[in-house]
Amino acid sequence: MSMPFPIASDEDFKRLVENPLFHQLLDALSIGVSLTDPTGTVRYFSQSCYHIYGLDPSESVVGKKIDAIFQTGRAGVLNSLQTRQINTVNSISYNGIEGLCRRCPILDDKGNLVCCLSEVIVTTHDNERIEELLHNLQQLKRKVGYFIAQETTGGGLRTFDDLVGDTSVMQALKAMGKRFARSREPVLILGESGTGKELFAQAIHKASPRANGSFISVNCAALPRELAESELFGYVEGAFTGARKGGQKGKFELADKGTIFLDEIGELPLYLQAKLLRVLESNEIQKIGMSGSKYSDFRLIAATNRNLPELVDKRQFREDLYHRLNILELNLPPLRKHRGDIPSLITQLIEGICGPQKALEMRVSQDVLDLFMRYGWPGNVRELKNVLAYAYCCMDDDAVELTPRYLPERLFMGSRSEDVPAAVEPGAFSFQAMQREAEKRAIESALTLAGGNKSKAAKLLGFSRNTLYLKMKALGMGLKRKET
Repeated sequence: MSMPFPIASDEDFKRLVENPLFHQLLDALSIGVSLTDPTGTVRYFSQSCYHIYGLDPSESVVGKKIDAIFQTGRAGVLNSLQTRQINTVNSISYNGIEGLCRRCPILDDKGNLVCCLSEVIVTTHDNERIEELLHNLQQLKRKVGYFIAQETTGGGLRTFDDLVGDTSVMQALKAMGKRFARSREPVLILGESGTGKELFAQAIHKASPRANGSFISVNCAALPRELAESELFGYVEGAFTGARKGGQKGKFELADKGTIFLDEIGELPLYLQAKLLRVLESNEIQKIGMSGSKYSDFRLIAATNRNLPELVDKRQFREDLYHRLNILELNLPPLRKHRGDIPSLITQLIEGICGPQKALEMRVSQDVLDLFMRYGWPGNVRELKNVLAYAYCCMDDDAVELTPRYLPERLFMGSRSEDVPAAVEPGAFSFQAMQREAEKRAIESALTLAGGNKSKAAKLLGFSRNTLYLKMKALGMGLKRKET
């Protein structure tokens, strides 16, 4: 028996064991945890392991062969690596410390051996806690699996087929995004944090003629002010003290024949906004220290959760840049505005959190689904993902149903959304009513975009003009708009 985790390569495994959060998680445990790769080389050794085995933490054993560290005890690890079988728990004794040791081979999603996970529980003074620690160990396995999944998923760019959204409002947005993909004009994606703005940007790129080019993502809020210009536009050799030999390409140059995504563009400093405007007008980039300019065939997609017109009024965002960006606009709704997509989102997110095989075994209780449908989701889809990740890590090892007891407490405190009528009692909220409301809003948005022309609105929504009339009639919407 072995444990399969969705890890694709040795490089992914390296990123996992170098993750500071991974270290903090394991070092906080009283049990000892170590990871040994298929060559017998130690790749991770927790602080508790150093204590249990009487080793000096300042003399790291990471990178050393297991048989160079232990004269005894190495056989269990090597045997587990060779047989790919979990070793039966056996006793160990080091420096007067008694304990129980168990070794478990970890396989990737293709059946390849990734490493051996060794677990040591001290029993000298804590025999009564063995059952509790074993339970914690099972929880640890879930968390290790989650961290591996997070390190190895999301490497590929998303397409419109990957974006969950069966409600009319999301279908209309995806249809609009596909149309925008055909253009080379800038796209401005608006929406609250966690609504999936970067995923939409990726999908637009993948649906465009530039799909084979690079997708360069930049978080404007995370750019250090003193490095922002060189990061975006690059520099030539000798441009400033400490400049790299040969210079450096900027993000816009790297996006040549591809797409550059500027997230949180509302946070871009004013002095860079002026330079960005010039670049958008000509596609000519001037590196720091460069006398001339260089052409880059990029397509820009920008996103923000800020109110740009308000920033323009406050003179915190250039009006001319705003109008240059706001040619093709997508406004992503918060999750509370398209609750009908929550069940499908849960399915996709669980698969990403625990892997496709485990996801097939898991169920979400009706109580949890009812709570999710009532909750306001201020953090939107990102918050839903985090809640599911928390619940998965807290679930008992043999549990297959996600019930309310595994959820964070905040979901039970003031969880009613302002978009759910106050008269609706918990458990009585109508799923059909939410779908009707979502469809109504999608039709209203399409009619607005089409200037009231129902034929154009129907085309935006992906169905015929007659179907639009029938839906509007069924939803009690007026049919008084005249064709223009």
